[in-house]
Amino acid sequence: MEKLDMEQVQKHINILNVAYHLDLEITENIGYEYRAICPFCGYNKNSKIATLSLNSNTNQYCCCRCGVGGYSIGLYARVKNTDTRTAYKELIDRECFSLDKAAIQISPINLLADIEIRDKVYRDFLGLLKLEFQHKRYLKNLGFLDSSIESGLYKSIPKNYIKRRLIGHELSKKHNLAGIPGLYQEEDFKWCFSRMDGFFVPVFNSNGYIQGLSIHLDKPFNGNSDIWFSSSNRINGTCAKNWIIKDNITLNSNSIIMTDNLILGNFIKEVGYPLIAFQNISNSYIILKEIEKTDIKNITFLFKRNEVSKNIEYITNRIFRDLIPLGYKLDIKYITEFKDFFDINFNVNNALNKAV
Repeated sequence: MEKLDMEQVQKHINILNVAYHLDLEITENIGYEYRAICPFCGYNKNSKIATLSLNSNTNQYCCCRCGVGGYSIGLYARVKNTDTRTAYKELIDRECFSLDKAAIQISPINLLADIEIRDKVYRDFLGLLKLEFQHKRYLKNLGFLDSSIESGLYKSIPKNYIKRRLIGHELSKKHNLAGIPGLYQEEDFKWCFSRMDGFFVPVFNSNGYIQGLSIHLDKPFNGNSDIWFSSSNRINGTCAKNWIIKDNITLNSNSIIMTDNLILGNFIKEVGYPLIAFQNISNSYIILKEIEKTDIKNITFLFKRNEVSKNIEYITNRIFRDLIPLGYKLDIKYITEFKDFFDINFNVNNALNKAV
């Protein structure tokens, strides 16, 4: 096993994972520190206090009564009376159990679930959420109709932690959530997702399947208004990919609109114009792969005027530089409001092939 794979596996061999698998009785916890009945000496019969400490941050255990201690795999090996190599293999190969003994599969590296599975999970997930008034008003101010907002499945992210836990638990009863970006297990192995102040923007493929979810933030973070719904580096989490919206493109298409704003992309998609919308990509490869077998030669990049200063240099220098030598004609158009797209006279500015 590669070192990186090993590091990913270690994240899933949490001391609590092992404790639950060994049916240890956890009596209390404060932060990262948990107390459990020691499987070797029991507990202090006079004080009735559990003496085995479990640290979920360091994956260490220690009993202040009988003195045993070590790390999570060693705890499993000691209780099962086996060596650490065998303990490690068993923990990877077999199921773990949560407090309610629901089966959980240890996944060394969560591979992305097939798109049909992602679509079903995300549709059920979004069905458990609501679109708050302020987010609906934001979309309507951009020019979206109520019907478009409803069909686009835009939903607000719950701020309440307990609500997010309940939604994750409800979803886990119907689906295997391993392989679904954005969802992860907490230390008690209940499924959850992180809070972000904003709303979900589903990213559909050309067949209408939800590939993944973007998050439009109420306030930009580190200069970004939109981020991916991802759960890399979390227990049983899965990393998101840079999905794109591709619509109305055929082999005979000769012109295309592009934008790095997924919400604007959804807006344009309804018009039926050939479109590619993306978010946070770093090179032109993903674009070229989608258009190289078509007749497309004319690319018009659409910017919102208030976002130009942030993105124009990035787009010209990092994304389109490789396309210009291939003969593509690249133009920039600016809009102030989404509805400006419908004005056939909206301003055409300088060509990108003169800008790089």
